[in-house]
Amino acid sequence: MKIINRQNIITNKQITAFVELMGKDYRPARIVIYESRSDLFKFYSQCHNFSFEEFFGKLEGAYDEATDTAYICIFAQKDDGDDLHSKQLYSLHALAHELRHRYQGIKNIFTEDDEKSERDADKFATAFINNKSARISKIMGWQEEWTVEEED
Repeated sequence: MKIINRQNIITNKQITAFVELMGKDYRPARIVIYESRSDLFKFYSQCHNFSFEEFFGKLEGAYDEATDTAYICIFAQKDDGDDLHSKQLYSLHALAHELRHRYQGIKNIFTEDDEKSERDADKFATAFINNKSARISKIMGWQEEWTVEEED
């Protein structure tokens, strides 16, 4: 798995450990972490043609089945303000969500129903983060466990 990341917010080692916790069906060929909008341009030649949704922070992540690449936009994480742990937590949630789409494609589930696919990915990511919070906290070096509260 190749990781493109400046590593100021989440390290490649932390990402690798997180993905290993998820299992082999969730391991993509590549993960791209955009810490800031400028990273969209910095990594452009190595990645894909980003959309306006990504640029304006309206998209927390995307999964490209054709290249087996998960893209995470850390700069779009605004759930709990500018706190580092919060950005890390919700970026990991976005990564779990996008990697669930990878799993859905491999297992050929919800491929024709975007609404069910999104609900499943959200529910999976929240449950995964919350059920594995002690292990994730250890991977991330957090002093306490964090959980995700899903918005309706």
